[in-house]
Parts: sequence; C-alpha cells; structure tokens
Amino acid sequence: MRSFGTEISGNCGRNDELSPEAHAAIILKREAGVLRKDLAAEFRVSEKTITNTLKRWKSHNTVESLP
Repeated sequence: MRSFGTEISGNCGRNDELSPEAHAAIILKREAGVLRKDLAAEFRVSEKTITNTLKRWKSHNTVESLP
C-alpha cells in the first residue's frame, strides 16, 4: 500500500478502473479540502468519476469497485 501523498499513476486507459488505493487517496484528499476538479486533473479522470467515488464511499463505506 502506498503512503499518503505519493504519486499514483494516471496511466489508466479508457474504461480502466482505478485501484482501491487510488480511490482511498481521492477520498482522503477530498476530505482534506482538495477540489474535485483538481482531483480529476491529478488522477486523469472525469469529475463524474470523482463524484461517483465519493458517493460510493458515503453510501457503501468501501473503496472497492461495485457490480
């Protein structure tokens, strides 16, 4: 597992899923006040992906992908 603040590769192809570590990093950074648009740029995903990650965390309390 990566420590907080380490760079996570944004080399995901179209329709590739983010790793659970990337999801966790998104949640931690958002809770620290980083804007969604900045997170989207950092992780090279859409703002919708950031929003969905945060919704998944709030409703299911998991960083794992759901069916």
